[in-house]
This record gives sequence, structure tokens and C-alpha cells, in this order.
Amino acid sequence: MPDHAPTTRSDWAHHRLKAAILTGELPPGSKLVADDLAQRWAVSPTPLREAFHRLGGSGLVELTSQRGARVAPFSLEEAADLYQLRLLLEPTALRASVEHGDDGHRSQVLAAHARLEAALRAQPIDPVEAAEAHLAFHTALLARCPSAWMRRMAALLAEHSQRYQLLGAQRYRRGSDPQDEHAMLRDAVVRGQVDRAVRGLTRHLEGTLRAVRATMDAEAAPKPRRK
Repeated sequence: MPDHAPTTRSDWAHHRLKAAILTGELPPGSKLVADDLAQRWAVSPTPLREAFHRLGGSGLVELTSQRGARVAPFSLEEAADLYQLRLLLEPTALRASVEHGDDGHRSQVLAAHARLEAALRAQPIDPVEAAEAHLAFHTALLARCPSAWMRRMAALLAEHSQRYQLLGAQRYRRGSDPQDEHAMLRDAVVRGQVDRAVRGLTRHLEGTLRAVRATMDAEAAPKPRRK
């Protein structure tokens, strides 16, 4: 079992529910009933209810007093808003972070990238670890930005972007591979190449947004009738 494996029932329920959402096992808009999921996954309803609230904070679960809990629906408008805001904020934050970089920051970026690479090489891939490692890498890139507010807002936007980043399936990516883009960002930051890092991050975010748009357009297209 990997070092990051959940160690409590609450952590297990959170991990299992998040994986089910990220992989589409529980599709967008699905109603979440703790008792039903508890029976399916052989766990108590209580940690599942806790997981609903934890994932509500990251935008994966929608909580309302009238309708209870459900998997948050996909929205092209929300995805566009998130990535447009990230494109406004993150390149500026990255520039400041690299300009204030030091040996500690470079080590942090290298470690975060190594974790991401390990998560993507794992067989089978743990979708939760892959998503969290991806988020941690982007957080590490901006870690030396002097503005705490910029770091907080960037982290919030990146966290809420997780499901759209995964929705942007690789078959709809055009241009370089996201893993190559991550490696380029790592190298540019470690070498203090400010302009190269900023250009790379901008292209990376733009590529994901294009992939999300293409995926959602494909999902919305009329399906051919079977003869």
C-alpha cells in the first residue's frame, strides 16, 4: 500500500468518494446518498457524510438544504471562468515566485515534480493521488510569490479546476503533452528562466482550457443513431 494511503475511515471515505467522482464512476449531477454508498462500499454512513462536506469545499460536491448532496455538474461557463482567472493570476504570481526563488524553492519544485511523475507512472494510477500531486506541483511553482493573497486565490482556483483538468481528456489535447509541459516548467523555474516559465505556464493553462472545451463540445454533440 502506498505511503499516501488513507489511514482512517474518514480518510478512506474521502479518498474513495473523490476517486469515484474524478473517474466518472459517479457522474456529474448524481445524487449522493450516504446510506446507499455505505452499503455499496461497506463503510459507515458517517464518514461518507463528512466526505460530502470536505469535497464540497473543493467544488466536487454540491450541498443544498433542499436537495441534499450531489456530484457537482460540469459547466463550460464555470470552466472558462476558472481558467481565464488562472490565466490572469498565475503567470504574474509565477513571475514573482521565480524572481524570489532560492535553493529551498528549487528543491520544493523538484520534489513536487518527482511526486507527480511517480503518481502518473503508478500501475494502476490512483486518480486522487494524481490529482493531488498535480495540484501540489502547481502550488510549489508559486510558493515564493510574496503576495499571500495571490497564492491563496491561485490555490483556490487550481483546486476547483481539478475536475475540469481531468475532463480535458488527453485525446483532445493539441500540441505538447502535459507531462512535457510540466517538465519544462520545472526546468525553467529551477534555472531561474522567468520569461520561459511564464510563457510555458500560459500555454499549459490555455491548452487545458481548449481540451475542456473540445471534450464538452464532443459530449454535447448528437450521438449517431444505431441501425
